[in-house]
Amino acid sequence: MAAEAPDPKTFGSWEDAFQYPIAAVRGMERQLRNDINSNREKLRSLVGASYRDLLGTAESIVEMDGQIQKVDFYLGDIGTKCNSRLLEKKAANLNAWNNHSKAADRERYILASQLAVLRSCPEVISRLLKTAGSVLLVAKALVISRLLHKKLSLQEHPPPYLETLRNRLATLRRKLLARIDRQLQSLESPDAVLVETMCAFSLATSSSLMDVLRHFHHVRQAALSELGQRNEDNRGPSKSLSLIIKTLGDCQGIFPAQLARALESLKATPLLHSSDVQSLQRLNLDIHQRWLGEDINSFIPYVRHDDLHKMEATRLLEQWAKHALSSFLRDLRAMIEKDGNPTIIVQLRQEMLHLWLSNKSHFRGIGTSNVFDGIRDAFNGRLRSLIHQHTTKLSDIGALIGTLLRTWKSGVSDACAPMWDDAIISMDTASGGQALRDALSIRASGRSEPVKAMAEAYASWLYGVNELEQMITKLQEKKWTDEIDDMEDDEDTLEDLQNTLSEDDPHLLHKTLEDNLEDSFEELRNAIQVHAGNLEIHRADTVVSAHKATFLLRTWRHISNRLPSIYRDLELETSFTPMLQKQVSRTALHHPISQCDRGISKALHHKQLQARALWEGEPQLPLLPLPWTFKLLHETVKSMAGFGVDIWTPQAVNVLKQQFRDAMAPIVKKLLEEKRQMNGDDTNGDPDDEPPPALKENSESDHPNGNDEDEKPNVETSLEREPVSKSQTNGDTPSHLTGPSNGVIRDMRIQRLFDAMYLDYATTINRSVSDDVDSSSMLPDRFDSAQSYLLDDLAEFPDEWFNRMRKNAEAYWKRTELLFALLA
Repeated sequence: MAAEAPDPKTFGSWEDAFQYPIAAVRGMERQLRNDINSNREKLRSLVGASYRDLLGTAESIVEMDGQIQKVDFYLGDIGTKCNSRLLEKKAANLNAWNNHSKAADRERYILASQLAVLRSCPEVISRLLKTAGSVLLVAKALVISRLLHKKLSLQEHPPPYLETLRNRLATLRRKLLARIDRQLQSLESPDAVLVETMCAFSLATSSSLMDVLRHFHHVRQAALSELGQRNEDNRGPSKSLSLIIKTLGDCQGIFPAQLARALESLKATPLLHSSDVQSLQRLNLDIHQRWLGEDINSFIPYVRHDDLHKMEATRLLEQWAKHALSSFLRDLRAMIEKDGNPTIIVQLRQEMLHLWLSNKSHFRGIGTSNVFDGIRDAFNGRLRSLIHQHTTKLSDIGALIGTLLRTWKSGVSDACAPMWDDAIISMDTASGGQALRDALSIRASGRSEPVKAMAEAYASWLYGVNELEQMITKLQEKKWTDEIDDMEDDEDTLEDLQNTLSEDDPHLLHKTLEDNLEDSFEELRNAIQVHAGNLEIHRADTVVSAHKATFLLRTWRHISNRLPSIYRDLELETSFTPMLQKQVSRTALHHPISQCDRGISKALHHKQLQARALWEGEPQLPLLPLPWTFKLLHETVKSMAGFGVDIWTPQAVNVLKQQFRDAMAPIVKKLLEEKRQMNGDDTNGDPDDEPPPALKENSESDHPNGNDEDEKPNVETSLEREPVSKSQTNGDTPSHLTGPSNGVIRDMRIQRLFDAMYLDYATTINRSVSDDVDSSSMLPDRFDSAQSYLLDDLAEFPDEWFNRMRKNAEAYWKRTELLFALLA
């Protein structure tokens, strides 16, 4: 295959071509010759085409030269034949001939043209009003129609339908004035539109500059009244203040200079010759204008534009502003009095103050310095009223508590769901078991139906208080200086403004809320105290009264634990709480104490001490309390749990312990007296003042087997102790009962003292939380006095034995206190 021929365009010189074989060189020669021939043909065709165009251009130039010579010839001929004097003479003659020949038809043409234009004016005005055309053009058309109507009505035989046209024009005039008033009332109308509208009013009513200003003030005042009465979307005050601000800005910018210039421009040209009137094609002025008459064609409206000076305009504006702002504040107070939503009121307050402060420059020179304080006072007064209205609703909860107590149904109102049932066990524990925890919390807090009703009412009230707190917080966090960037006041003024709006006003509202909350909670506390006092006075059914007291305790606890955050630093007086706790404790202890009194009376006549075999040590002393003591605490805790474990706060437990000690003190004393009466015959000869044999000789002669018969006391369920017969008090033992021996009696005294020590530890009052217990708890303890009687009965015993017994009692209480968790 032959090698591809090289491209001559890539050679640097002619010598490069001869580096290739001869065949290749000849091929390059043929290629170059073909290219030369091709370029020659292209050049020939290009030169030939350009030559033809050049010839055509030359011919056009020659033709134009000939035409220009003809035009120049004709113009020269016309100039030589033209004579201005001759033309003027011919024109004058033509006019004279026309006047002479058409004088008979002139009056008829004038009447026809005036009627045609007058009949077209209502249609033009109506169309312009429907299409929202220029009110100034409408006013001009109305003035033209008024001129034509007046001229036609002065004729000897006026047309019969002039009265109809007059009525129609009067209707259109009222519509025009209504359109003008709407445009003057609009907040969106720029200054140019307002000036045009005022000019239209001046033309339509022949009003001067001062009349226009007064009408403008009247229209804006009417718009303010309408906004104050309507106020459908709570935007009335904002629109009213915006309208006042815009009115002030419009009056300061338009009156008197700008409007005076606009009114003066109306007198610059005749009315019919103005361009906008000429553009009304339906009037056909191109046909009828020359027949309307010289007086109408040359009519220039007379409008006074120099009867108002700057000082007078400022004075009138100041008077209007005072009246308008007074009406605005009155309408503002009336509007916010109807709205009970503090969030909306605060939002409206921010809008109003922001609008006022942002346009503060419009009020310079106008005596409106008290408007700022007026706006603040209006909103602060309404917000304080709302705070008072809502906080006083807490008294409704007091009334609800009274209603629930009056309609109390035993077994229904005090019924609480059990802690564990099928619903709780089968409850879903997903998401951390939140639902289960909430349910257990509700059941553990003793939420009966009355408590739930009270809690719902209080939650609703508390939600409103939280909203008020959030509202005050938002007012405090508002940064007015950041929003109002265009204020020209100095830094001190801006700082005073910030302090006034974000510190003084919120502080006033905060103080109002705090004072009202204090009064409301005091009223609620007094109401609950009255209910508590009624329960104390009218105790027909102690169990029902105790459950009602429990309800009051839970109610007050629920309220105390959910106080508003603004009130949490204040202390709630709870003078009625110990009274309620006493009533519940008294009822809770009634049954256990009655059983204890009965059981002790039965145990007095036992021949042997059951726990004697369990004594230990040297000498042998008690380590365990008697069964009736243990059962007494068990029944007490069980009775306490019956009222709900949630009410037994440390203070309530202290109250119950105090009542327990007070109730047990006479029983212990009576026990000692009855023991002495049972051994009354041996008071002088029996060695009661000596240590008992069990302690003196550490022998078990009275209990050879070391164990007594396990005879348990028969605890009755009676609420009162069985009285001791007279024969027993006199030392006469019934025939069917043999009294215990003297050794047993001494052992019983020691055991009773140990039981008393054990009960003393079980009912020790925690003084660190006893502040809520009444002052009677600070008096000498009756149970301690009863223990002193027992100690005095065994006064001959060494102190170390008593100390050892007390340690034994304390140790046993520490081992068993978890069994009585509510007392621990």
